[in-house]
Amino acid sequence: MFSSFYTAASGMEAQLKKVEILSQNLANANSISYKQQRISFQELMYQKIDQMNIGTGTKIGEVERVFKIGAMERTNSPLDVAIQGRGFFKVQTPEGKTVYTRDGRFNVENGELVIKDIGKTGIKVPQDVTGVTIEEDGTVVGYKGKDKVEIGKIKIYDFVNPNGLKGIGKNAFEWTENAGKPIEIEPGKGDNPKIAAGFLEKSNVNVITQMMDIVSSQRNYELVAKCVESADQIARMANQMKKH
Repeated sequence: MFSSFYTAASGMEAQLKKVEILSQNLANANSISYKQQRISFQELMYQKIDQMNIGTGTKIGEVERVFKIGAMERTNSPLDVAIQGRGFFKVQTPEGKTVYTRDGRFNVENGELVIKDIGKTGIKVPQDVTGVTIEEDGTVVGYKGKDKVEIGKIKIYDFVNPNGLKGIGKNAFEWTENAGKPIEIEPGKGDNPKIAAGFLEKSNVNVITQMMDIVSSQRNYELVAKCVESADQIARMANQMKKH
């Protein structure tokens, strides 16, 4: 009898987790370069009762990122850039961690090229250089008076399995062995991804789809909750029958 409760409870837990993930996606629908998360479920082992295979519920499988490229939004800011294709920028956080991100909100702070709110690129910008821009091949250039000078070069890094990266917030990811070794890519070379200056990549969240999925999950939760209620009523009836 109690197996009915456990089966239904596992379904309720799964739907609650799905709603949590979907809500997080919606909350970040306007976050630059945010990649939506997707949850999968797995069936638990079946029990054989009276020659019938009876399910014992479900469990949460994996929560993975969907690394589909988001739409490009024009900002016209010379230090806003977007990757046209696969890959990530590499930066170092204030804590000294190497992280990867598709957030292209570059800025010059304290004489160094940084990505806003994430970390440093390691590219120094001399004080006498003005008009810093980033070209489609990743070259960072500026002007000393009327002379155009090259300051450094931004590389792109890709992974065999981007889902192996560990999200740490602020649309930044840490490397793990599951991602495979970072593959360094020169932007704009041959068929390699290019860097689009004056653009930012928007999130890849489809708000309408996420809202529809939330409604569906809530209905599924209500249905499973009714199963718990029914199981409770049957248990009460069984106990009353035993007493008599």
